[in-house]
Amino acid sequence: MERMVQLPESLFLPHGKRAVLLLHAYSGSPNDVRMLARSLEKLDYTVYAPLFKGHGTLDPLDILHESSEHWWQDSQQAVEFLQAKGYRDIAVLGLSMGGIFSTRLLTEASKDFVGGGFFCSPIAPVKTQVAENFLLYAKQVIERTVEVLTDEKLTTYRPLVEKQLATIEAQARRAYEKLTAIQAPFFMAQAGQDEMIEAEGVFQTAEQLQQTAFTLKWYPKSGHVITVGPERRQFEQDVADFLAGLSWREK
Repeated sequence: MERMVQLPESLFLPHGKRAVLLLHAYSGSPNDVRMLARSLEKLDYTVYAPLFKGHGTLDPLDILHESSEHWWQDSQQAVEFLQAKGYRDIAVLGLSMGGIFSTRLLTEASKDFVGGGFFCSPIAPVKTQVAENFLLYAKQVIERTVEVLTDEKLTTYRPLVEKQLATIEAQARRAYEKLTAIQAPFFMAQAGQDEMIEAEGVFQTAEQLQQTAFTLKWYPKSGHVITVGPERRQFEQDVADFLAGLSWREK
């Protein structure tokens, strides 16, 4: 009997009048931030974690056939989704690539948000292992579903991955160059055991944020996907504390 696979979907948890937009990682899905979303729901926040185009399928090529510009549009449309539902107070946070887009949203329209930030995101220019990680992810997904993926076939993915990552880095560069435009309070979480990006890059980002209040939290035992790491409880509490300190208009 063929095993049914539950594919990830966008996550919308309507609750209180304060809305939090959570954006997921490059090879991830809203499952990246599901536990954080549930913890915030318990605190009476409305939470929306959209699924980026091409993600959440059983074919990694679906991601590679999309573009970072599409994901930037997805991020903007996610804000519009919340606004159309009547939410006036929105905070935006993202994991890894999602954090690039949350940061860019804050640089483009800081006045539209009460605050926001990122978790383990390469905003400042740093060395990364994202390409290697994506190829490993692709191999695991494909072999779990349909076929053995040979090393020869896997190498055909690399040029696509590297081309796409260059466009994501361009998105990060746009955000980094406009960090001084951010006026809303800003949150940064960085894992000390980050295997995907150079962890120290977060300090370079912080140096560009002198014009606004920012919070920087360091998690020495955690890996890149900090939302499911060994310090998850402390991380969730720190995010909750940051959100609680924002100037929400909706009481």
